[in-house]
Amino acid sequence: MFRQYHYLNGKLGAGVRCYVALYQDKPIAFIAIVCIRMRAKYYRVSRLVVLPDYQGIGVGKRLLNFIAELYSSQTKMPFYILTSNPQIIRGSMKNWRISRFGHASKGRGNSRINNEIKSSLSRKRITVSLQYIPTKC
Repeated sequence: MFRQYHYLNGKLGAGVRCYVALYQDKPIAFIAIVCIRMRAKYYRVSRLVVLPDYQGIGVGKRLLNFIAELYSSQTKMPFYILTSNPQIIRGSMKNWRISRFGHASKGRGNSRINNEIKSSLSRKRITVSLQYIPTKC
């Protein structure tokens, strides 16, 4: 249902957790979260998709903020999104700070995700990495 509206239309990786936002029992937005285990462990948004009829009214931001707060409070691990979406980048998103900007990764290696990045249009876009900073109580 959401695949056709995201620039990475390939399959989601193993271990990705998916959530859907509903309006009147109808799915209107989708977010997928992946745990990255490298030198540092953190969570990252893999996909964030809002159906066209619901775009531009804050549904994606609200879903993103809800999930970021949930993961940050429960895991105490950093939470990031990499995006080229101007609504998110310039949307005066409280609790988010820019951690990197520039062009997307060149997708080194032959993994499935790197092959998707190499063939996607996002390599030509400016992208921004944002880190969620939880509110201190």
